[in-house]
Amino acid sequence: MVNPQIIYARVENDAMDNDCVATAEVILKVEQLPVLTLEEEYRLCVDADGLPIEPDFGGPSPPVLDTGLSPDTYTFVWELDGTVIIGEVGPSLLAVQGGVYMVTVTERTTGCMATYTTTVILSSPPTTFDANVVNGAFAGEHTIEASAMGEGEYEFQLDDGAFQTEGVFNNVSPGNHTITIQDINGCGSVVVEVGIVDYPRFMTPNQDGWNDTWNIIGIANADPTAKIYIFDRHGKLLKQISPLGEGWDGTYNGNPLPSSDYWFQVDYKEDETQKQFRGHFTLKR
Repeated sequence: MVNPQIIYARVENDAMDNDCVATAEVILKVEQLPVLTLEEEYRLCVDADGLPIEPDFGGPSPPVLDTGLSPDTYTFVWELDGTVIIGEVGPSLLAVQGGVYMVTVTERTTGCMATYTTTVILSSPPTTFDANVVNGAFAGEHTIEASAMGEGEYEFQLDDGAFQTEGVFNNVSPGNHTITIQDINGCGSVVVEVGIVDYPRFMTPNQDGWNDTWNIIGIANADPTAKIYIFDRHGKLLKQISPLGEGWDGTYNGNPLPSSDYWFQVDYKEDETQKQFRGHFTLKR
């Protein structure tokens, strides 16, 4: 198609006694609407008060809505949620609020105009969050449940594992763990420390660096004042150990004890409640 092109208009009088005919030359020119570089959606990171913050990843925030057009050629009118933004007449805009932005672009020479729309979504680090052990101490199988609320969408990570959309972690090992909760849009994260209290089912004091001593796992952080007693199968007290120490080395008065089952009792606090737990473990040589 040629642009511009010449077309002709012919006018005839249909009256039977009038053969008048006229033609006229018309120049038809099609003006191209401006092509913008606006994206369909942008992200704005905010804190709990709705104020813009720096993102962790995912590009700049607050975002710049840039038409990519020259102000020498075009004029611009910006609107937010249907209301004209006073003073914003340039080809770009720093978006410090969420909502639907609309820009009307008019070519100065022809008056041709076009309107374009984009959306700025709000996202934030978790403003309310938590992570707890569901089963309590000495449960055998342990589950951690984490939750988060805020302007964003969140995913959850146990220690250095993969992020997941659900905040439930099953079969978590005893000991201290970290739960990382991050906004999927890169607008921040929080870390929660969670401790699981349980006991090893066996010990092997052969000085190979693995299970050489025995202690309650996680109790040092949960209740450093807990009292732990170890007995033989006849109920004889062999040792009282500290939650903060290395644990029992499998000896009595410096003499190695034989392979057998040994019993323990731990007096501790959980959720401000005094509790007692008894169990047994195996010493293997």
